[in-house]
Amino acid sequence: MSTILVVDDQPDVVGLLRDMLTPEGYRVLTADSTGPARELLAAEKVDLAILDVDMPGESGHELCAFIKRFPGAPKVLMLTGLEAEAHWKEGLQVGADVYAVKPFGRDRILLIVRELLGGAP
Repeated sequence: MSTILVVDDQPDVVGLLRDMLTPEGYRVLTADSTGPARELLAAEKVDLAILDVDMPGESGHELCAFIKRFPGAPKVLMLTGLEAEAHWKEGLQVGADVYAVKPFGRDRILLIVRELLGGAP
């Protein structure tokens, strides 16, 4: 079973992703900011991190850069409500594997997750 960490400061987005991914057979961990996310990353084996770009304090880009420094780092899906090309470029520079724009559809997210994780949960 693949483990996915969802990090977003909006509880409705976290809940939506958890409710979308759990029935598909994924184990979903959640955090509302990068501090608790770092603690989970230190304690758990995470296969995929879904990170909001724009959060109070440390951004999703900063957390992505931290994650990608380690061998065997999880894949990273960045979520953003910002379509500016600069955000996409920064995400790619820090190691994000793919971007999705909010609002997102269930089928699109599930397709991205399956592709990043190599198929079934």
